[in-house]
Amino acid sequence: MENNLKEALEYAVELREGQEIIYDEVGEKIFYDSSKASLRELDPIKYAETLTTKSLSGLVGYLKSKFDEEYEALGPLLIHVEGPTTVKVYSRLDENRKRENVIAAAASLKQFPYGEFIDSEQFIINVLSLIQRDETSEIIRQCASQIHIEGGGDLKDDGVSQTVTMKEGATLKKDKVPSPAELRPYRTFLEVEQPKSPFIFRVDKYGRCALFEADGGLWRHEAMDNIKGFLNKELKTEIDSDYVTIIA
Repeated sequence: MENNLKEALEYAVELREGQEIIYDEVGEKIFYDSSKASLRELDPIKYAETLTTKSLSGLVGYLKSKFDEEYEALGPLLIHVEGPTTVKVYSRLDENRKRENVIAAAASLKQFPYGEFIDSEQFIINVLSLIQRDETSEIIRQCASQIHIEGGGDLKDDGVSQTVTMKEGATLKKDKVPSPAELRPYRTFLEVEQPKSPFIFRVDKYGRCALFEADGGLWRHEAMDNIKGFLNKELKTEIDSDYVTIIA
């Protein structure tokens, strides 16, 4: 039985090796039988590697320069605002019904650790560096800097100096804490206005602070509208001449 199977496999290989490579022409395209069983295009359309920038300004600069305008196959371009931190530019559909992703902008941002309780010192640093400074963010910072820990300690931290006295439990020295608080974290490209949205501020029994998002992600739509508005303004000439189209 084993000998019969071996002979059958050897015969199948012999038949395959004896087949000629098939070439075929379909219109202007040439195909060849690479595996002697399936046709592949001999000279397929080549696509450039996507150019990536970290800002909207870089993307706008490329489009205004029309650096690759001489490449006729590129033609008019489609700008797709995919999200608050991603914008991609595509060519028209080619004969293979594919689009070339010519350039993309991907914002490089450090994210606030929403929903996580962290010590007041790190919380204050994050508030100062990752949230746009205004009256509300300052109130949140002050609340975090004056936490009374009963049985654990009396912690006062204004970002510059600290004093601690041992006690037990956790409360705030402030009588009123803004919650929900309207804040503008850095969550989209820095060239556009940062969306304002509500956050819930909480302190646990250990004196650790946290911010919880409270808008269900609606800020994303505002951020995308802001990006589209920025691009409409910066690329008005290119839009009017039908060189680019923007969708979000």
